[in-house]
Amino acid sequence: MGAFRSVPLVLLTLLASAFSITRASAQESIKIGVLTIRSGPATPVGDDILAGIETATKMSGPLLGRSVELIVEESQWNAQLAVTKATKLVQQNGVAAILGTSTVETLALLPIADRLGVPIVTSNSGNAALTRENCNKWVFRTNGEDLMSAEALRFLISQNPKLASAKWFTLGHDYPFSRLVAGTVKSLKELTYVGDAFAPMDTTDWSPYIARARAAGATAIMVSVTLGTPMLQFLQQATDFGLTKEAQLVAPIGLPDWLVAKLGPLSTSVISAGSWAAWRYEDTEPATKEFNEVFFKMHGRVAGMQAIQAGSAARMLYSAIAKAGSTEPEQIVHALETIEVPTPVGLLKFQEGGRQAMVPLFLGPYEALNPRRYGAEYAQRVEIAFPASKSLTKTAAENGCKPK
Repeated sequence: MGAFRSVPLVLLTLLASAFSITRASAQESIKIGVLTIRSGPATPVGDDILAGIETATKMSGPLLGRSVELIVEESQWNAQLAVTKATKLVQQNGVAAILGTSTVETLALLPIADRLGVPIVTSNSGNAALTRENCNKWVFRTNGEDLMSAEALRFLISQNPKLASAKWFTLGHDYPFSRLVAGTVKSLKELTYVGDAFAPMDTTDWSPYIARARAAGATAIMVSVTLGTPMLQFLQQATDFGLTKEAQLVAPIGLPDWLVAKLGPLSTSVISAGSWAAWRYEDTEPATKEFNEVFFKMHGRVAGMQAIQAGSAARMLYSAIAKAGSTEPEQIVHALETIEVPTPVGLLKFQEGGRQAMVPLFLGPYEALNPRRYGAEYAQRVEIAFPASKSLTKTAAENGCKPK
């Protein structure tokens, strides 16, 4: 008889244990991996990417009744290290998705994306093939890609008589994007193209290349110098040699705001041919203003181009998790394919059947601000938000993207 009386007690104990496990599971955080650069000369890029994701995370609040935990790994913009760290994030940390990658990391992760088996939403990768012929089921991109930027450049030139009649020269580092930009300018038959100069990636003395541009009589220069210290060095030397008085400088994807702050008045010699994001879009986009205000309260500085893009990527991911009602990777992927979300770069969705966001690119010059806003003294004026409907006119399949 005593044995029978003990059965309910055992059952109660098991039920209590199960309830405790279920409750603990419900409280477990949703882990999101952030893979970006955290050291070296390009640290400001990683700082902005992480700060943008942190801001979007705070704005999104708990997901599925659970807190969101960001697990940050250093990539050093190194392909091999990116693979190692992404594998660790998935296999050891159990992340539901990965944010923050730039071109180097994303290209490195493509071949192992199926093995990782979690969504990767990149916000700082320019290589067009990532969402065209090399697209992958797991990899989504929110920023504009190289060929979209090229179309924005075409439009900028068509709308600016001074640029349309200029003598064009491309000056930049010797890497694929720089040559792609040069090819785009050359392909515009109505333009006068007078030459180009491509410098080694470790160049610090730009005087020989500036001399070549001046000798060619250039009055418009496409500056495809990598963003960061090299661009700062180039613009300082271009000003010292008088190049900025002789020619309009054009940045193919704009300037990050941390660099604009360092450049100060030097930035006003530059016009953007297609920034990935622009914080002054807040004048017409409420979601941008909301993000800017939260970002400034959290970080005490203006939200730069990479921060806004990374924040937009995070908002897309979190909205997909909420729509899926799950952290199961396949369900998140399916939700990413179908969501449309107000983000700091505007109302955003991914191209039907593809992995590229239908994101605008922002055209306009840099100018002084009076009064300062969010601590910024100089910033890009958004003259045109060039829509994806004009820069991404073919379907995903026509662009070579057929994710399995």
